[in-house]
Amino acid sequence: MTDQTKPIETKDRPPANALRVSKWTDMPEATSLARYEITDIEGETKTITLAKGNRIVMDALLAQPVYCASPVRISDRVCILRREYGVPITKEMYENDKATDRAKFGVYFIGDGVRRIDGGAA
Repeated sequence: MTDQTKPIETKDRPPANALRVSKWTDMPEATSLARYEITDIEGETKTITLAKGNRIVMDALLAQPVYCASPVRISDRVCILRREYGVPITKEMYENDKATDRAKFGVYFIGDGVRRIDGGAA
């Protein structure tokens, strides 16, 4: 079985602090330029600069896990952060979301080695 056809393992409950986003105002407010440092598992460090929606999603993930599905399309920003900036963001799957009646749902987590180095308040 390849990774693409491998079934996704699900868990019972997401962390209690996971952020459910219904609108952009549920997320951090700052949108101006901010710099982040990412250190990979080999110890290599790079600095990235983000603003607007990418910064909002990054700051939210640094504060807490974030539910994947939302009306503000968080997944689009997560894809940009992963692919264009190399941010280690993972998704864990869970079952039986009582708030939405979904059988399965995901929560995004940011990996170790990521921190904001400047850019004001989150």
